[in-house]
Amino acid sequence: MITVNSPPDRLSPGLVAAYKKLAPATLGHVLETAMEGSIQAIWRPVKLVGPALTVQTYPQITSAVAAALKIARPGDVLVIARAGEHRHATTGEIGCLGYVEAGIAGLVTDGPIADRAAIERMRFPVFSRGSVAMTGKTGGWGIEWGAVNVPVNVGGVVVNPGDMVFGDDDGVLVASPDEAREHLGFVQEKEAWEAWVRKEIAKGRTISQCRAEWPDPMTRVTIGTITREG
Repeated sequence: MITVNSPPDRLSPGLVAAYKKLAPATLGHVLETAMEGSIQAIWRPVKLVGPALTVQTYPQITSAVAAALKIARPGDVLVIARAGEHRHATTGEIGCLGYVEAGIAGLVTDGPIADRAAIERMRFPVFSRGSVAMTGKTGGWGIEWGAVNVPVNVGGVVVNPGDMVFGDDDGVLVASPDEAREHLGFVQEKEAWEAWVRKEIAKGRTISQCRAEWPDPMTRVTIGTITREG
C-alpha cells in the first residue's frame, strides 16, 4: 500500500528566489540541519532551492515515487528516503527525464543513482550517495509500499513535507518555512559582509581591520543558549 498525503502550503516564490542568491553554508551558521557530507551533488556548480515533496520507499522498490509525481507541483524538490538501500539506484537518466517533465526542480536521496554522466548532461540537480550500476525496481514482486508527503530521514536529517531544501556544491541543508523566513535577513547581511571583506582584503586591509569597521553579523546571533556578542 502506498499512502499519499495532500501537499502542505508552499514556500512563497519570493522566499525561494531570495535564497537562490545565497549559500546553504551561510544559513548553516544558525541551523543544525545540514545533511551528512556523503549526500553530495552529482555535478557542479549547482544550486537547488524549493519545497520538499517527500517520499518514503521500500528498500528495493521505488513505486512510491510514481505516486509522488502524480501530485508534484512545478518547483518541488523530490526528497527520497531509501530505507537504508545503498546498492540499488534510486533513479537514472530516464527517471530524471520524467521528473523534468513534471516540473520537479531537483532530487535529493540518501541512496545512490545511476547514469551519472547523462544526468550531468541534462543539468538536472541531483544530490545522492554516489552512483551505482544497479537500479531499483519501480514495481515487481507484488510489493506496493511507501508513502508520499510524510516526514522522512535523509542524510541524518528529518525532512518534513514543504520544508525548504537548500543545496549547492557544499551539500544540502533543510529549513522549515518559518526558519527560512526568520533567518533570511541574517543570511543576506552575512553574505553582504563577506563580499565587502573580500574587497577590502584585496585592497590590502586585514581581517581585523574589517571586523573593527564592520563587525561580523555572527557576533549578534543567538544559537540555543549561546549568544555571540562582539
